[in-house]
Amino acid sequence: MVIAIGDIHAQIPRREQVRDLMRETQARAREQAGCLSYTFAETLDDPGHFVVVQEWRDQAALEKHYRSAAFASYQSRIGALLVRSTDLRVHTVQQSIRPAAPSGIQPEHDD
Repeated sequence: MVIAIGDIHAQIPRREQVRDLMRETQARAREQAGCLSYTFAETLDDPGHFVVVQEWRDQAALEKHYRSAAFASYQSRIGALLVRSTDLRVHTVQQSIRPAAPSGIQPEHDD
């Protein structure tokens, strides 16, 4: 599995435009072969600071994503909306597990 994590810093006045672009890109990336997860989220304490977390089956799937129309469209449109360059880190993971027992934090109400 390959995990890519990136920090994206948007211009505050253009946050809604960035969110719309990210929603579109997220939906298109999730349809690609080998995509296990692809999520953008805004941080709690730093408005305009978004994080992208991507999980891919393997390096080949990630590289195919980088050659896709969805990624090219995102790249061509996001630059003008940022205050600084994106910082992306790619991790190769040999194994990923979930703990056998739940963490002990349970919701108080079922909604």
